[in-house]
Amino acid sequence: MLTVILTHEVKDYEPWRKVYEAGEPLRTASGIKMDAVYTSVDNPNKVTMIGEIASMEAMQSFMQNPQLAADMQAAGVISKPEVTILQKK
Repeated sequence: MLTVILTHEVKDYEPWRKVYEAGEPLRTASGIKMDAVYTSVDNPNKVTMIGEIASMEAMQSFMQNPQLAADMQAAGVISKPEVTILQKK
């Protein structure tokens, strides 16, 4: 398993969170398990999610999924996601 850290800015956290929670089946089907959601202390609409992914290929496939793009738009994501993939040593 690899660790993924994904950050983006949203219009409004509360509506974003509802769409995020509804997206659990898509993440699960893609081999992605998000363990935690954080917001910046300086900007409550800057969201960071930390979790695990099965592989780089799984993450790439997930990020290219048209359903994810539609969900992100519906959730009010206003910045391009910053994605960091880490491997524990």
